[in-house]
Amino acid sequence: MGTSGEKTVLIVDNQPRKTAALQKQLAFAGFKTEIATTGAGAIKILEEHPPDIVLIEASLSDIDSVEVVAFIRSDLRTCRLPVLAMSVLPHLKGRCLKGGCDDFLQKPIKILDLVARIRKALR
Repeated sequence: MGTSGEKTVLIVDNQPRKTAALQKQLAFAGFKTEIATTGAGAIKILEEHPPDIVLIEASLSDIDSVEVVAFIRSDLRTCRLPVLAMSVLPHLKGRCLKGGCDDFLQKPIKILDLVARIRKALR
């Protein structure tokens, strides 16, 4: 998990350009970021060095995001991590929350709202 005062956000999304922009905005807000473009990549990062919070796209191409969240919840090192799901599809909210996510954000996400939700989840 993140060291010093800087918290680490794991961003799991398969849209590199949007993810890069999000990474820059979160860095500006004082967060370190890790990027995974697949569910498998996210699991690898979670196993090697868990972040402080996970921001996950609800529709991943390789592994269902709910399966990634189930992995997070089943591991003692990560089971208490806040997980925020995000999607352009509002109907996925219930599925994500039922699947173990702590919050759901509908894309497009305003960065100020996202930072506020991340900070609230980390408290």
